[in-house]
Amino acid sequence: MIEPFTLWGNTVDVDAIEKKLTGLDWDKYTFRQKTFSVHSNTKTIPLLWNEKPNHDVIVKHPHYTLFEQELSEIQTKFPPGRLHTAILINLPAGLSIPTHRDAAQHFKLYNRIHIPIITNPKCLFTVGGETIHMKAGELWEINKHQVHSVENNGEEDRIHLIIDCDFE
Repeated sequence: MIEPFTLWGNTVDVDAIEKKLTGLDWDKYTFRQKTFSVHSNTKTIPLLWNEKPNHDVIVKHPHYTLFEQELSEIQTKFPPGRLHTAILINLPAGLSIPTHRDAAQHFKLYNRIHIPIITNPKCLFTVGGETIHMKAGELWEINKHQVHSVENNGEEDRIHLIIDCDFE
């Protein structure tokens, strides 16, 4: 049986990432929210993200260079492989991501890693029947084939760095 969550052994110092979040325009990029209704409550800063279903092409967005060093450091925490997607996701306080299952072809090809940058104890992530709070700097792989949801019942926005990668 595949576990709903896998905590990778190492944590990441997210202070440098958090400092760089100041001044980002969270309302500018809306493709993900408009295309996938389940994510309509979120806000996205794409770093590596391809809007078209082409898995051979990795698109570097303008903010990628701002976070490139941190992404390189994070990648050393995983087995060798290629980063395909890296996005910052803001789930505002009091909002949620409803229960859903990621079914696109993309999710059959890549491992999905969540790294909380800013969070609070009232932000809960559920995969399958298990619910946890992910602490800032932890590296969590989620079983994206199971239904999952997120509730941010806190008074602070939750920001995760989500990375999709294929391990060699």
